[in-house]
Amino acid sequence: MNNLSKNPFKIKAMFSSIAPRYDFLNRLLSFGRDIYWRRFAVNQLTDAGGGLFLDVATGTGDVAIEIVRQHVFNTRVVGIDFSAGMLKMGTAKIVEKGYQKQIDLCFGDATFLPFEDKTFDAAIIAFGIRNLSDYKSGIKEMMRVIKEGGRVVVLEFPRIQNRLFRKPFHLYLTKVLPCIGEIVSGGKGAYKYLPNSVLDFPEPEELKKIMEHAGLRAVTYSKLTFGVVAVHIGIK
Repeated sequence: MNNLSKNPFKIKAMFSSIAPRYDFLNRLLSFGRDIYWRRFAVNQLTDAGGGLFLDVATGTGDVAIEIVRQHVFNTRVVGIDFSAGMLKMGTAKIVEKGYQKQIDLCFGDATFLPFEDKTFDAAIIAFGIRNLSDYKSGIKEMMRVIKEGGRVVVLEFPRIQNRLFRKPFHLYLTKVLPCIGEIVSGGKGAYKYLPNSVLDFPEPEELKKIMEHAGLRAVTYSKLTFGVVAVHIGIK
């Protein structure tokens, strides 16, 4: 791996700086596929219709909103993030959509969640786990705060394994994405860190083993869009 620096204070500042353009860039840089990826991941959370869900590294709240959209009745979501800038954007979006009674956003550390054991029915983290200083602790914390039989869902960009798609994706990730990201967001350096964080992240099979080692069972994963993203599901 690349020995990527994951200083929490620097990452927090970076995400707050790009927060105003974050949603637009997600749509642009993924060619709109990020909407489908989140929808697919949220669909893996539970077979039940409602419940109390935890959205870790919620950012601007897209996953929390998707949970409410898919599970209309008797659903509440708590979203947690360590970036004040992201939470500000997420809060405004939730109010705009009228979901403030169903979604609560709060400030906190994903590696030390401020919740009691077995609080939530399920937990999800989307495009956030690779930014944690210790993603193994993040997985353990998510497992700790969900009830027995609940699911932990992880949506992330892995190191791509598809041979035909690997080279063009690597070129896009390391050359095109940083250039567009910096021009649009004005966040110099932010969109250089993000590709490096993808290249530094474990492959899907390795992450599966990490989740199993944390205590989750029946861990499976699905690769989407030629393996650009992977969705892992584990049961407590």
